[in-house]
Amino acid sequence: MGAVKERADPKNPRPWRVVRARGAWARRHVTPPLTPAEGEDDTRIMLDERWCAGAGMLFLLCGSLGWPAWAATPSRPDTASLYRRALAYEARNTFESRRRARECLEEATAREPDNVSCQLELGGLYYRMGFLKLARQRFERVRALNPNNPEARIGLGQVWLRDYLKYLDLGSLDRSIAEFDEAVRIRPGDCDGWLDLVPLLVEKHNPRAALAAARRARDADPARPEALLALGHAAYRVGDVSTADAAFRAAIPRLPREVRARFQDIAPVASERDTAALRRLPPTEREEFVRRFWKEHDPDLTSLENEAQLEYWSRVTQAYFLFFNPRLREWDQRGEVYVRYGPPSEAVYNPVGGPNHFQIGEHGSYPMNLLVWAYPDLGMVVSMQDRLLSGRYLRPLSLEQDPDPAPDPDSLARRVDLLATRGGRGVFPMFPPGAKPLEVSGVLAHFQGSKEPRLTGLVEVAGGPSDSLWAEWVVLDSTRHEVARAQRTLSPSRCDPAAWRAGDFAADLPPGEYLAGISVHGRDGSRGIFRAPVHLGPAAPALELSDVVVSCGSPEVDPATGDRPPAVRLGANPAGRVSGEGPLTVYFEIYHLLPDAAGTSRVEFQYTVRSAERDPRIWIQRWLAPRPSLPDISASRTEDQAGTLRRQFVTVPIRSLPVGRYRLEVRVRDVNSGGEAVKSVDFVKQAPHTAAG
Repeated sequence: MGAVKERADPKNPRPWRVVRARGAWARRHVTPPLTPAEGEDDTRIMLDERWCAGAGMLFLLCGSLGWPAWAATPSRPDTASLYRRALAYEARNTFESRRRARECLEEATAREPDNVSCQLELGGLYYRMGFLKLARQRFERVRALNPNNPEARIGLGQVWLRDYLKYLDLGSLDRSIAEFDEAVRIRPGDCDGWLDLVPLLVEKHNPRAALAAARRARDADPARPEALLALGHAAYRVGDVSTADAAFRAAIPRLPREVRARFQDIAPVASERDTAALRRLPPTEREEFVRRFWKEHDPDLTSLENEAQLEYWSRVTQAYFLFFNPRLREWDQRGEVYVRYGPPSEAVYNPVGGPNHFQIGEHGSYPMNLLVWAYPDLGMVVSMQDRLLSGRYLRPLSLEQDPDPAPDPDSLARRVDLLATRGGRGVFPMFPPGAKPLEVSGVLAHFQGSKEPRLTGLVEVAGGPSDSLWAEWVVLDSTRHEVARAQRTLSPSRCDPAAWRAGDFAADLPPGEYLAGISVHGRDGSRGIFRAPVHLGPAAPALELSDVVVSCGSPEVDPATGDRPPAVRLGANPAGRVSGEGPLTVYFEIYHLLPDAAGTSRVEFQYTVRSAERDPRIWIQRWLAPRPSLPDISASRTEDQAGTLRRQFVTVPIRSLPVGRYRLEVRVRDVNSGGEAVKSVDFVKQAPHTAAG
C-alpha cells in the first residue's frame, strides 16, 4: 500500500521497493517476470535445478565412450545467476519457492560474503519467513561492510520492532528507533523512514519527537496519505486538535479501501444494537448514522472538532502501523482492543503461572503464547492467545463466559474524566492529550415556559476574583443537530464569591429528546466539560412539578416586561453543596393548580430529607453490623394563592445533620383537585472548612 521507494544498485539494476507488512515497512525485491531475452525462462530454471543430476549422467556416458573428462563438466551458475533465480522464485510467493530462493541466496552469499545485494535480499527473505535472528545477522553483515547503507539500517529496525512486538522488550524498541533514526540521517528525504519512526516514538511516549518525524514525512511526500495519517496521529497526541482534524480528514478518503474502512467503521466501539441498525440501513443513510453516533459521543459539544473521534482515529493509526496485516487485510486482537481502549497500563508476555497450552477436545493439548494487557483504571484485564505461534493473537476460547473484554461498571462509573459508548465497548478521554482539565459541576433543569418547555443549565467551577473564566453551551436535538448555543462570562458564585464562579443558561425548546453540553474555558487554556441528556415532555393539563434545584439563597426575580412573565434567576449551586450552619435552599415551580369558585388555589407541600449514603460493605457485613440510620427531617405546610402557577423556594434547616450525602424529596398536593406530584434532588452537607472545595 502507498507509494514505493526505489534505489539503483550498481551490481544489480533492479529497483528496491518497500511494502507494508505487519506494521513495519517490510522490504522485498519486486522483479518483472523473466523473459527469454534475459536468458532465464521457466524451462531454463527447471533445467538448472537439475544440473547436478545431468552432470552425473553425462559423466557416466562420457566414461563409457572414452570421451575426455573435461567435456562432461557443466558450468555451475555464477552469483548473478543465483541472485536472479532467487528473485524469480520469490515472485512465485509459495512456501516451496521461498525455500528454493533461500537456497540460491545462501549459496550466493557463501561464494561472495561481501555481496551487499545478496546479503540484503537474503536478510529480507529471512525476515519474511520469520527467521529473525538469521535476518539480523545478514543486515548486521551489510552494516559492517557499509555503515551508511540505509537498507541495512531499515532491515535491522524492522527486526528489532518485531522482536519488541513479540517479547515487549523495551531494549528492542530502543534499538529499532536507533536504527530507523540512523536510516533517515543517511537518507533524510525518505518518507518511509520517517513514517517508520512515528508509531515507535508514540509507543515510547515521546509525541513531540513523533510529530517532528511526521512533519518530515509529510514534507518528503506531501501527497502520501500515510504521511498525513502520521501527522494527524502525532498532532493529536500533543494536543493540537485542529491540525489533527484537518490531517485526518485529508488522509482518510485517499487511503486504500480496506484501510479506509478501518477508520470509518464504528463496529469496534458501537453496541450490537447500533451495529445491527447500521447494517440494515441503505448505503445512502449510513454516513448520517455514523455522524450521529460520533456526535452523540462528542465530549465537548461546543467545539468544532470531535475529540472522541480524533482519539479513535489516532488509535486506529497506531494499530494500523503496528498490528495491521496487509495480506489478511486486518489486524489481530491486539488492534481490536487497542482501538477500543487505547494502550494498556501494563503488558506481559507469557506471564508466570499463566496457561501456555490450549485444549482441542479429545485431540490433545497444544502450546501457545499468551499476552496479557491490564487496564487497572477500568478494572479490566485482557488475555490474548497466539495459538499458532505465529505472532497473531486471538481471543481466548471459552464456552463458560464471553471472551469479549469489557470494563468493570463500578470502575468506569468512578472515572468522570472518561466517556464510554453503550455497553462500555469503547472508552475515550473527555479531554485531548495535554489539556488542563477544570473540575466543573453542572445540572440541567426542566421548567415550563410561556409556550414551550424551558431547559435551564447551571454550571459552577472553582475560580477566584483574578480568574478569567467563560462558558459556552450547546443543545443538540434527537438527530444531534444544534438547536441552541450561547456564551457568557462566569460571575462570582453567591455561595462563595471568593472561591467559585457560576453561570446559567436557558432555552425554550419543543418537547423531545436533547443532549446539552457546557464547556468552561480559562485564560490559561484550561477546560472543563459538562454534558448530559435530557427529556423535555409536553405540558400536561393536570398538576405538574418542575425539577427541584438547589440554590445559593433565594432566587432573583426579574420583573415582567410586556407579555413576558417575570423571569427567575437562580443562584447556581449545581454541586448541591451546603456547608457550615447554613440551611438548604431549593427552588421549584408548580403548574396547573385548580382554582376554586373564588379563584383561589390551595396547595399543600411536604419535604423530607433522608440519607443518600451508600454502604460499600458486602451484604453479610451490613447484616451483622448495620449502621445506625439517621432520623428523617420532614415538614409540611399549606398555602393559598391566586392563579394556576406557583413559584416556590423552600429553606430546610440541616444544622443537626452530620457531613454526608442526602436526598430531599418534595411532595406537592393540589387540595382543590386532589392531584399529587413528587420530585427529589440530592445535596451534600459539608464541614465549614471545606466550603471552598
